[in-house]
Amino acid sequence: MQPWAKEKFDYNKDPANPYYAGRTALNPFLACFPAGPSSIWLKGDPFEIIQSPKRVLIIFENNHEIRQIWTDGREHPKDFGHNWMGHSIGHWEGDTLVIDTIGLNDKTWLDYAGHVHSDALHLIERLQRVGQDRMVLNITFDDPKAFTEVWSARVNYQLHPNWDLDENIACEDHFIDKTIPLR
Repeated sequence: MQPWAKEKFDYNKDPANPYYAGRTALNPFLACFPAGPSSIWLKGDPFEIIQSPKRVLIIFENNHEIRQIWTDGREHPKDFGHNWMGHSIGHWEGDTLVIDTIGLNDKTWLDYAGHVHSDALHLIERLQRVGQDRMVLNITFDDPKAFTEVWSARVNYQLHPNWDLDENIACEDHFIDKTIPLR
């Protein structure tokens, strides 16, 4: 990590569990912000992948967050700016969906341990079905402002064809004033 990112990570991590958990009070997701495209994969909640001719949608049960990956050959816009999920384009390499994401703000954590990133983060995700009921995600993190080198991580998933996505709004209770009747 670059010195500023290491300092911020050291501040974010939970002293009781420094490698696997960030301090709850500092976690942007627990403060009702979107998880961002890397930590949403780690949440462990169900998600559904829907493919159409021009895009792939990944709908996550948690907060009903959506990833929109354009697969119609377009490039990243030159003036996209920055947001929570960034701008994603994808293409197929055989049976692997390769997702290229830029334009992320620097407000999310990369994981639940408190690793930070800058607005220069560039993600390359490779989704591949490796069996009848298994999928692998390989993510490459390229952020020269936050890291001294490009690095990767891998996550394995099990298919659950009988699961349905529920409505899971993580911070719903934070926004409802129980003294005012809902109309």
